[in-house]
Amino acid sequence: MKSYSDCYGCSLCLLSCPVWLQRRDVRFSAQGYAKAMQHGADADAMAKVLPACIQCGACDVLCPEKIGLTAWIGEEVQKAQPAGVVRDGYVADCFDLSCAPAVRQGLRVDDLYIIDACVFHSNHAKRVGHYESLRQHTGCSMNLDLNRMAIPTGIGSLSVRLQCFDVRKQIEWLMQGRSVQRIIVENPADQALLAEMTGKPVLHVSELIEYELNRSSTKDA
Repeated sequence: MKSYSDCYGCSLCLLSCPVWLQRRDVRFSAQGYAKAMQHGADADAMAKVLPACIQCGACDVLCPEKIGLTAWIGEEVQKAQPAGVVRDGYVADCFDLSCAPAVRQGLRVDDLYIIDACVFHSNHAKRVGHYESLRQHTGCSMNLDLNRMAIPTGIGSLSVRLQCFDVRKQIEWLMQGRSVQRIIVENPADQALLAEMTGKPVLHVSELIEYELNRSSTKDA
């Protein structure tokens, strides 16, 4: 299994890294972590930079060496934290919900659909086509960048809890230039802050499905 020693510094992991986009400092990136460890640094020596990673998984997809960066960084982050600090927990996979016919029927051109970045990137090759099809069929906008990576909000991550990542700045960047009337999210943790910052209704994908099913049953009655 490949590790940080296999990183040769191609910088592809920077392309969709939200921490790099905020800080513009290579030390706060998978490449920076790998190069530091190649030169003898350990988790304690990198205690100020490691927690900035929000574990979104985009670098795993972009890395040509397929190093498995997210898992490795997660282990190093945990080593660098004081006892009792809990790393990011399990997030439900809502991919099957996104495949429901009611989602395809209910999404509108003025909706923003926010894919959960972590679970999407963990199975990117099998899922990116589905989301592209959903976007093209409905006309909605999505949090996909030019590399077809999901732009994460960072909400709920250990990095945010440790105040190492500016989640409000991330959401402002995500929403910049978008004209939407409604936001649909896969991760319920995204709902409250997105609603507060945008003033738009924010529905979980399960709520969109329920709304569409109720609307259909009312129409048929």
